[in-house]
Amino acid sequence: MIHSRFDLSHPDYYRFRGAQDPFYEKKLVDKHDPADIAAAYQRVLEDVATCYIERWLKRAGVHNVACAGGVFANVKMNQRVMELPDVDGMFVFPAMGDGGVGVGAALALQADLCGLSPQRLDHVYLGPDYTETEMEEALRRASLPFRRSPNAEQDIARCLADNKVVARFNGAMEFGPRALGNRSILYPAVDPQVNTWLNARLARTEFMPFAPITLEDAGADLYERVDRVRHAAEFMTVTVDCTARMKKESPAAVHVDGTARPQLVREATNPSLHRILSEYRLRTGISTLINTSYNMHEEPIVCSPDDAIRAFNDSKLEVLAMGSFLVEPSASGAARAAE
Repeated sequence: MIHSRFDLSHPDYYRFRGAQDPFYEKKLVDKHDPADIAAAYQRVLEDVATCYIERWLKRAGVHNVACAGGVFANVKMNQRVMELPDVDGMFVFPAMGDGGVGVGAALALQADLCGLSPQRLDHVYLGPDYTETEMEEALRRASLPFRRSPNAEQDIARCLADNKVVARFNGAMEFGPRALGNRSILYPAVDPQVNTWLNARLARTEFMPFAPITLEDAGADLYERVDRVRHAAEFMTVTVDCTARMKKESPAAVHVDGTARPQLVREATNPSLHRILSEYRLRTGISTLINTSYNMHEEPIVCSPDDAIRAFNDSKLEVLAMGSFLVEPSASGAARAAE
């Protein structure tokens, strides 16, 4: 078995012993609580990553960090990086995986060949889009009762203020692992028990906490030091500490350690989602909702209208908001079957 050491100011601070050995991992589980093992792995990851990054910040003399690759899917580790004293700002590429590293390499080459300066990534709504006609045809094929709303965002906010779970399908699909409002399940963040019953409805485990979407203008009131990661926070790629107001207003989106993984919503980036949140705030005074990906457990995020309808039926959610169409099976007289 290979032994190695990593010096974090003390020679024997850590000793790695076959970290990728499944037999060693099984022995750990036999002797220790799985939660303690997970916490230990997380702690080592955070310490090693921040040590490397801090050293290279000092050597390069820079204070803004751009990150890509699968390890940066670990949002709590990203918070530790953001909190380093030499870091003024941090951005994590929204597709946190090998694909993100490839995109970075391609963009770097393009910049060299074409003499381009760095550009701001405004959104990742780069996937398939569908017309209202395609949505309506899918609803008719499924024989779902639906109606066309002249102001879908207002109706969605009304449903959310009435504590209904809304599956939102709208616009182009998101690129990367995060649902960012176009393939999302939305719900008020005021019920701390939502993680239990909504995860059960979606056949997910209790180890899948929910993240908040928040109007950008409320970010500083709800999240500590969010300005360091304001751009990254548009893509749900980093946790931040929550303020007392956030913990009081939206406890369902706050982790046990007092953090949350927010998506800050700008009107210019997603006007429809921004209107939903604005209308919801008018009704409740709260600027935040739960946003979880629109999919059943261990399935990819829904892509097409037919995917959305199947997941809606399987999960028995209360409202499907597809473009300007609303499906509210339990609303007496509100929904009508397509003729």
